[in-house]
Amino acid sequence: MLRSLALTSAATLSLFCAACGGDDKDDPQDPAQIEYTRANVTGTHPVLMTMVIPGISDAGEPIQTHLVLTEDASTRNGLTVALPPLDCDLTATMTGEYTFTMKPGTCTFPIPEDPEVECSFSLDITGGTGGRASAGAAVGATLTGNYNINCTSEGLPFALPVTVTLAGT
Repeated sequence: MLRSLALTSAATLSLFCAACGGDDKDDPQDPAQIEYTRANVTGTHPVLMTMVIPGISDAGEPIQTHLVLTEDASTRNGLTVALPPLDCDLTATMTGEYTFTMKPGTCTFPIPEDPEVECSFSLDITGGTGGRASAGAAVGATLTGNYNINCTSEGLPFALPVTVTLAGT
């Protein structure tokens, strides 16, 4: 008795989902149906980089740099992300025709070694989004994460939350 009730319930649920469009393969919002066209964002894009740390009112002047996006050959929709002159291990995943989502990664700042200053600085990126509004528009991104400062002579390292804006120019 319970077995036939379970089978009837499963069949009813399947019919209900089919009637609601739950099996519609032509749904353009279905992530599996998005055509990942990495060529729409790959390349070297001039950007103005601004770092904002909550609680610090002086964000400093924007830095002119480049956002370099290349295809990640190991995935169908992956990108590698570079921000010269920072040394980064960032990657992203295409989420639409012109958009991508950042994956966690790290960027280190190339600071000349000074025997008197034993500090390292890095950005731990925890997420973000980027892309362009349409074909031909500037590419940009907004990244979130932590700005890490580690000075061995000063004691414990510390991290500050940061938002990095890369505005396409």
